[in-house]
Amino acid sequence: MKKRFFPILFLFLMVFSTTAYAASTRAATVTPNISFHGTTANCSVFIVADKPTDDIDAVIKLWQGGQCIKTWEKSSTSYLVFSGEVAVTKGKTYELTVDVSISGKELPRFSVKGTCS
Repeated sequence: MKKRFFPILFLFLMVFSTTAYAASTRAATVTPNISFHGTTANCSVFIVADKPTDDIDAVIKLWQGGQCIKTWEKSSTSYLVFSGEVAVTKGKTYELTVDVSISGKELPRFSVKGTCS
């Protein structure tokens, strides 16, 4: 009985350790940022896809309250770096949103808020 226990245990451990490696995947990175210089909002987005061959489509919007004040549409492969400026009003809060599709698969919306002071 002891001679069978160790080979069976070894086989059991090999099966479960192999499954754990197969389940791991990379995830895309989406980083929006908003900063202010006087009455100018500096909007930036950095996106890195899962694979170097992935196509990236992004719709980037700047909102003040429920009103969209600027929209940019950008596309790239593998990674996308975006930077844009918009005139804003001091004392108001703004939200930068990013809707991303990577090789046809839509990701959840990413957003960041900031107040022009």
